[in-house]
Amino acid sequence: MDMSMDLLDKSESSSSSPPEPVSMAKFNELINTIDIWRSDMNSNMRKDYSSLKQDVCNMNTEIACIQHSLQYQTEDYNALKKRVDDLARTANDQTMTATSNLMSRIDSLEQQARQTNVEICGVPERRNENLVGILEAISKSIHHPFTKGDLVAIHRVPHAHQGSNRPKNIIAKFTTRIQRDNILAAYRKTKSLKSDQLGIEGTPSAIYLNEHLTLQKKQLLRKCRETVRELNCKHVWIRNSTILVRETDDSPALAIRGEGDLEKLKNHKRK
Repeated sequence: MDMSMDLLDKSESSSSSPPEPVSMAKFNELINTIDIWRSDMNSNMRKDYSSLKQDVCNMNTEIACIQHSLQYQTEDYNALKKRVDDLARTANDQTMTATSNLMSRIDSLEQQARQTNVEICGVPERRNENLVGILEAISKSIHHPFTKGDLVAIHRVPHAHQGSNRPKNIIAKFTTRIQRDNILAAYRKTKSLKSDQLGIEGTPSAIYLNEHLTLQKKQLLRKCRETVRELNCKHVWIRNSTILVRETDDSPALAIRGEGDLEKLKNHKRK
């Protein structure tokens, strides 16, 4: 029991004693350890930063290469697109020119096939009408001799525009162009022809004799008349299937063969 008390006293004496002070050597050792750790950490950070910087630099280089490649491809695409557009435009222009030339050629052939025709407009329609008799009455009214042997065919033609209330025009085809021209010349000298002069009952209506024009030429003639009214030109008429315009009584006749000639006429009048 006395021995236990002695051990207890020693233990209490040991636990209550203050810790030994840290020596300067240990403190310096600790500082050195911290410095080494910090140096290693800075070195590793510099290596990581250098590696990261190199990666970023490589990435920028790759991005620059991609951008250059994209720019080259874009320029190549734009050049190819321009080439395709130019070819398409050229092909379109050539197609339009060829189509225009073909249409002009067809119109010329159609007009040539009508060169012995007279178009008679404004004659009222009657059931079981005698068109040859009507032509004979016209010939008598304009004082032009006519025989059935001069005539190849005569018939009415449908309207170009559906729904028109006007009488269908009559087409008379003669054996020669001279006969066609002679009957038109006699009509122009008469200056006026009405349905009652042909023995047709009802309200008198004006009757016109013209060269038989193609639809394309009729459309051009309509535009030409509108332009003549707009520009206050003096005369517009047809001679040998050609549209002619005279600005004044004394000015030379101008041939209108297309809309380009109408534009030239407009520009000339505006000067």
